Amino acid sequence: MAAAFACYFAVLLLLRRPAMQLPAYAIVLIAALIQLAPFRGAPLYDTDAYRYHWDGKLLAHGINPFRYAPGDHALAPLRDEYWPPMQYKHVQTIYPPVAQYLLAATWFLDPTPRRVLLLAAAWNLLCLAPLLALMRRRGVDDRWLAIYAWNPLLAAEFALGGHLDPIAIFFLLCALLAVTAERRVAAGLLIALAVLAKTQMIFVAPLMLRRSGWRGLLAAVVLAGLLSAPFLGVPLSDLTAGSRAYLASWESNSSVFALLQAVIGGAAARAMGGLAVLVLVVWLSCRRGDLLVQVPVVLGALLVLGPTFFPWYVSWVLPFACLFPNVTLPVATCLLLASYLTTLDRSLGLAARVPEFALMYGVGLAELISRYRPHRPAPTSPPSSAGSP
Repeated sequence: MAAAFACYFAVLLLLRRPAMQLPAYAIVLIAALIQLAPFRGAPLYDTDAYRYHWDGKLLAHGINPFRYAPGDHALAPLRDEYWPPMQYKHVQTIYPPVAQYLLAATWFLDPTPRRVLLLAAAWNLLCLAPLLALMRRRGVDDRWLAIYAWNPLLAAEFALGGHLDPIAIFFLLCALLAVTAERRVAAGLLIALAVLAKTQMIFVAPLMLRRSGWRGLLAAVVLAGLLSAPFLGVPLSDLTAGSRAYLASWESNSSVFALLQAVIGGAAARAMGGLAVLVLVVWLSCRRGDLLVQVPVVLGALLVLGPTFFPWYVSWVLPFACLFPNVTLPVATCLLLASYLTTLDRSLGLAARVPEFALMYGVGLAELISRYRPHRPAPTSPPSSAGSP
């Protein structure tokens, strides 16, 4: 991965040259090769794909994955060779309806976890289409699509881990495109699909729906209701069990949250971080700012203040580095490799996390200062005297 990032940064430096031009089709073609390069047909260092596979298998067999935890004895006849490596067998699913439908539909094509890896990589490539359209609307050169398209971390996470975040990112980017085109009903439908693909997208939904008007809001509510209805035939406690467990106990590679947790405790830190994000959402929703700035600000706040910052979560904000080319986000994707060290050896703890985030926030602060520091005008030579050359 370090070697891959060395190539990645070398290419980004080359792209800074004004004479360097790359057509969009070449970027997408190379992106497809990069996305498929890590593919091995099975998860390599992460077990989430086995859970995705299990959820899709249950729904394909007509079983509501929110009703039973994988370890429930009622599901014993469905256990296969992919069941033992699955983690958190005591927790019901946390994955929302759109992800469930896609996992069930693809199970009929390939009843193995391999389909999950291909699904994640394919949707990640699909994200390039609305992202490129947004870039062109803003007048950003096509070559900066490579910031997202060629990122080694995302290629590895999706082709080897099968994480389904690109589904939500695709719908989010499409919703932003619909808002900029003033297609309000379409924007409402698309943001509903984004939320139902990744629950965290609910934090940016108010920003989007405010621009969509009442028609967009109505369309979003109706579609969300229709897609969620098949899963609602279970007690509310079962429906929310997985999400409550995630919110109450998950902590991984956090930064600000880890500091707050050490000072005021985990529950208070979760409440404070959640309240801060909600205040930010309300404040931004009351302003008429640039939506393409506000959305990544909210998603970035979730990453900074939240208890979990898994490496693939950076995919929520990296597309916006193509719209606003910067140094911080590509560097952050490389620094997130440090989180793998604690996965391999949990005793490392802060020894890996402190340098990771100190460098990440340090680069961000340095770039912020350099962008907004007033630049002195270049000294001008005094006017020449008469008769001088």
